[in-house]
Amino acid sequence: MEKFYQEMKSYCNQQGIPFYLVKLQSLQEGVVEGYLPGQDGWQTLSLPIPDVFYNRIHSRKLEESHSFKLFKTELEERSIPMFNGRFLSKHDVHELLILEDELLPNLPETILFNEKESFLRFIEKHSVIYFKPASGSQGRNICRLMQVAGKWKIEQSGNLQEVHFADTDEKLYETLKRFSRKQSFILQKGISLFETEQRKVDFRILLHRNDLLEWKVSSMVARIGDPGTIVSNLAQGGLMKNGPDFLKEAFDLQDASRIYQKLVRLAKNTAQALVENHDDSFGELGIDLALDTDTHPWIIEVNSKPSKKFQGNYETFRPSVKSIIDFMLALNRENHP
Repeated sequence: MEKFYQEMKSYCNQQGIPFYLVKLQSLQEGVVEGYLPGQDGWQTLSLPIPDVFYNRIHSRKLEESHSFKLFKTELEERSIPMFNGRFLSKHDVHELLILEDELLPNLPETILFNEKESFLRFIEKHSVIYFKPASGSQGRNICRLMQVAGKWKIEQSGNLQEVHFADTDEKLYETLKRFSRKQSFILQKGISLFETEQRKVDFRILLHRNDLLEWKVSSMVARIGDPGTIVSNLAQGGLMKNGPDFLKEAFDLQDASRIYQKLVRLAKNTAQALVENHDDSFGELGIDLALDTDTHPWIIEVNSKPSKKFQGNYETFRPSVKSIIDFMLALNRENHP
């Protein structure tokens, strides 16, 4: 995040806008302990309470703490906007998106893993299922469950050599119970994903809200998994290509354009549905979409804290830096007309 924060600071300097980092703290004193970059790194200073907050807290545990709830309450009392207010749960997002009829054809059937009866009903309907942590990220701790010769084959992301089998549905349930270690997991219908050279492909579309508070696409990348892996996440060994360029390589020009427009439309509709149905405000979302073998697009995941790992060379600033600052300015104008 260091490079990203430095870019944000430099862009704000150009625009004549004060920018600093703030740790979680009480606002009772009317000032905050903030961080500004100096010659010897980030320096701590006593600074005015900012007009707008962009939440990049990296810990789900910290966001669930009493101090964070108190911080949010103090912001509300002072009418100070904060956007991207929390990490998203896969199951919560699914429950919000299924409220939109338009998105139903693009949502893989998903349930929370808890009661045995609902689990047995779900696996009876599907021969390929993904078992995912509801609050996981980077493709970690995901299992693919496949029916093979009357048994359930269990493959785990990041550990291709370790394959298990469950002889019965009941043994599969008990195995997953142990694997989940009392954490929240979801079951998601497996999709026959589009592949290139036996590598699974999905797309991360980064969206931001502009000064009219409408969603726009800042970037699209294709994530191409290692051969044989069950996920395409970069953290699990996948590689990344520019999304539009990948589509032009994989399809003829007319189909590439048609699929690109379809993915962009779905990403924007997904982001808008989340804003309309969620309590928090969002100005940035990373939406993972995938194509099946008929090029029908599916919503895989929505991320409220998309990666800021430096990817590529920019002459000035990456598009997301400008977009986030512009959205903060829009929120401030709206708050102080």
